[in-house]
Amino acid sequence: MNKELSIQDRISILQQKYPNGISDVSALSEEQKAWLQITIQAISNSKEFKLVSNLQRIHNRLIHSLEDIPDKELQEMASYIFSNIDEIKAYKKG
Repeated sequence: MNKELSIQDRISILQQKYPNGISDVSALSEEQKAWLQITIQAISNSKEFKLVSNLQRIHNRLIHSLEDIPDKELQEMASYIFSNIDEIKAYKKG
């Protein structure tokens, strides 16, 4: 059975893969950028985080994008996730 990863699992994987955050998205390969986009999209889509409007905005941008996300914009998304990762990780559904 292919079990869906929890938000905490995804965050842990993201932190393991990039323990110091991502200082320059443009240095990542296309495959790494795609993985990052998918991971950020999954984190930002959580129903638990509907209160966090920036995560919803990020999710909507990623899901509705018809082209590659520009490096600068992906950098901003990654920076937001890493800047708020402890709060996101600690959030528990009421």
